[in-house]
Amino acid sequence: MQNTLHEPTTSQSTETVTHSESKESLRDEILFAGASSLIPSRASRTQPTTSISFSLPERGLSSALIAGTIAGVLFALLTILIILINTGTAHAAILQIAMDSLTVKTALVLAALELLTLVLGLLIGFVTGFVVGKIAVLRRLGFLAGMCAGTIYYLIIFLVSLLPGYPGNLITNAAPMTTTRLIIPFLLLCLWSIGGGLIGLFGTWLATVRHPYYLQRERIVRRHVREDKNAGFDYLINEKTDAIKNLSLSESRQ
Repeated sequence: MQNTLHEPTTSQSTETVTHSESKESLRDEILFAGASSLIPSRASRTQPTTSISFSLPERGLSSALIAGTIAGVLFALLTILIILINTGTAHAAILQIAMDSLTVKTALVLAALELLTLVLGLLIGFVTGFVVGKIAVLRRLGFLAGMCAGTIYYLIIFLVSLLPGYPGNLITNAAPMTTTRLIIPFLLLCLWSIGGGLIGLFGTWLATVRHPYYLQRERIVRRHVREDKNAGFDYLINEKTDAIKNLSLSESRQ
């Protein structure tokens, strides 16, 4: 009879000890668990996405191509016009280079003409990108317009330089055109294309830096970055608080 009375008491005390140990281990696990064990469970949750409701102008691609073509042709014509106006200086430079006696005065004039051509190219590329930014809004179209302008400009100048007697050819070379001789013009074509694209992109960026489309995108990106920065810590606090509340409720019921 005494054995039957002691058996329930022993089993009940054993269950109480086991239950208290499980509660303590759960509390320790909650309080000292690392962030890496809880954040992945948040990653599986679906986050609300905000869509940009601003309507972009139509025919942006065609506008960019037209603007790039006009800019490339205009830049090439201005370059040819500058060279034709200074034909006398160009012929004098050709003769002096052939005799290996280029004077400082002639060299400075040639450098000034090259600098003027470069400034015109930068100005035309910037204006082209700025206009495309005002019309088409998208910045990648400004890069496309500048790239198109640079490509067309170099192709026109390269084809004109093949004409005999062109004053822009300071070094005359009658060798036939081969594949090896086309490598350098191809590299220059790529350089002019990329350079024109970057200048056009800068103009488009300056034209759209206060545009509602990009302002809204910037606000959305900043909000997502701020939420992602604080969400992990907030999620850990909420999870630990809920777990502690559940433990407190279970203890109060007992």
